[in-house]
Amino acid sequence: MLPINNNFSLSQNSFYNTISGTYADYFSAWDKWEKQALPGENRNEAVSLLKECLINQFSELQLNRLNLSSLPDNLPPQITVLEITQNALISLPELPASLEYLDACDNHLSTLPELPASLKHLDVDNNQLTMLPELPALLEYINADNNQLTMLPELPTSLEVLSVRNNQLTFLPELPESLEALDVSTNLLESLPAVPVRNHHSEETEIFFRCRENRITHIPENILSLDPTCTIILEDNPLSSRIRESLSQQTAQPDYHGPRIYFSMSDGQQNTLHRPLADAVTAWFPENKQSDVSQIWHAFEHEEHANTFSAFLDRLSDTVSARNTSGFREQVAAWLEKLSASAELRQQSFAVAADATESCEDRVALTWNNLRKTLLVHQASEGLFDNDTGALLSLGREMFRLEILEDIARDKVRTLHFVDEIEVYPGLPDHARRETSALHCREGNAFLWRVGSDSK
Repeated sequence: MLPINNNFSLSQNSFYNTISGTYADYFSAWDKWEKQALPGENRNEAVSLLKECLINQFSELQLNRLNLSSLPDNLPPQITVLEITQNALISLPELPASLEYLDACDNHLSTLPELPASLKHLDVDNNQLTMLPELPALLEYINADNNQLTMLPELPTSLEVLSVRNNQLTFLPELPESLEALDVSTNLLESLPAVPVRNHHSEETEIFFRCRENRITHIPENILSLDPTCTIILEDNPLSSRIRESLSQQTAQPDYHGPRIYFSMSDGQQNTLHRPLADAVTAWFPENKQSDVSQIWHAFEHEEHANTFSAFLDRLSDTVSARNTSGFREQVAAWLEKLSASAELRQQSFAVAADATESCEDRVALTWNNLRKTLLVHQASEGLFDNDTGALLSLGREMFRLEILEDIARDKVRTLHFVDEIEVYPGLPDHARRETSALHCREGNAFLWRVGSDSK
């Protein structure tokens, strides 16, 4: 006989047994998962919540702060909301096809599974993700702050909020027109893509783009086309003086009706520390030569502009050419050997390098081109071409071509508001590489393609 205080009637108990049988596979898997708990995990509470959710067909499941290292493979299939924050999860199982809202903040996730097509809200703040999977077409909200992301997939056209602060992003994909809030602060971005300009939107909708603490030197030409309800924060970025002055002048015009733009009036580079000259030089040589090279260059550390030259070499090593061009490092090493053997050439080269601006990769590239020209002029003065008139004439033609190309660049830059004029010059010699050979003008100048075919 049942106890008098039993809460289950016979009909209720029968109903419970029927439910248990219907979800037997789920219950069995969850019970097995519970028995595999690691010390400190609250899997018993998690299983109770899982069963309650399934039996009652709840649309929301919350498994927050249970110190879980994993989830069972089969989650309740009917849920549209899953909250699993502040656990110790390193991976996630296959997610229910009906899921619309996922909050997995404050875990140890390094990857994500395929995201359901129905997902609209994704929050994975404070994990260890290096990439995101393909994003569902209906997704409206992404928060992936405080991860290790190096790139983003294509963004869905429905996206309204994208926050990826404190990652390692170097570039952004195309931004959708639907975007209302963007936060890419504290990354490694050097430029921004064209900002989406809406033709029709509510005056009450405020657009926020936060891009603080990056390496941004370029901003899109259409940035002033945004609505006055837009706010763009570019503080703590090394914008060139030309861009800062242009922004100040144009936003101060009485008839200005563009976005609110906040930026630092300094490029933030004044307090950069530079390593000793010998260390910067030896980094370009193979390990078996570094000791001898270091001894030679230690003697030059007190020469005029030596510190600036050291900074230039470090900045040159971070350019597109140094990273991607085969043989570039060997070319620089051979040039450094020539400098160590000639005090006059070294003095001239140190002075030329003093013109480089660390905040602009293309200015460094232009300085490298000028240093190559300095070397060739020095070699000509030393008699290298005395017995080769043809080579000397070829060199003169190349010098002339470069002067003409730089004149073209000066004309082009007058049409651009937010480009440092120095950035245009390296791209044009690259475009003429089929015409020139001796100067070995640098490859990989991205700005050439932004300028467009009219730069020819």
